[in-house]
Amino acid sequence: MTGERARVSIVYDSVAVQGFETGWGFSALIHTSDSMVLFDCGWDGHVLIRNLARLGVHAAAIDKVVLSHMHWDHISGLTELLSQTTPAKPIEVYLPEAFSQNLKREIVRHAIVTEVEGPYEIATGVISTGALGSDIKEQSLVVRSGEKAAVLTGCAHPGLRAIMARASEIAKPTALIGGFHGARADDVPKDLELLVPCHCTQAKTELLKAFGDRASEGLAGASYTL
Repeated sequence: MTGERARVSIVYDSVAVQGFETGWGFSALIHTSDSMVLFDCGWDGHVLIRNLARLGVHAAAIDKVVLSHMHWDHISGLTELLSQTTPAKPIEVYLPEAFSQNLKREIVRHAIVTEVEGPYEIATGVISTGALGSDIKEQSLVVRSGEKAAVLTGCAHPGLRAIMARASEIAKPTALIGGFHGARADDVPKDLELLVPCHCTQAKTELLKAFGDRASEGLAGASYTL
């Protein structure tokens, strides 16, 4: 990606900066020079829409939605988001091929659906790792911005080491943002410039301590320019 640097904003989390609402779940907005991609949708769609507005973004401005995995606290807000769109400008939704057929049928009634299995370019500079894991299929994102590359994870159910190994095949990660599930400090590359543990990260205190001033707790309303 050339030109304007990409920005990642946390839209939905169980902790927030003053003035933003909290909720159980996760969502992040990726704003590049030519697109706005929403990664996951949290649980409460009304909170999602209001927090987007606090970031100065109307739901109708979202170009694409990427769903990391099928758990309710990452996808339920999609219903309210889709209600804000019009048939003239349907949202494109990218989801793992392993999603249930019933759920895919419901989403395709209101959006353009692309099923992702392997690595896939969602937008310029925004690349899916493809669905990883066996028990819970989950995709993460790699966001390129000049010489920088951020990895965004939903819950990291496939394991952070596996996700980072796949991401490294796409670009060298300099930042890691999202939910890390059971990952510990030893699972994270030591040369990262930015670490932002968010929703569902079990060892958040350990990770923040290990990375010191290179780490920041993920709060709804916080933004990071890559």
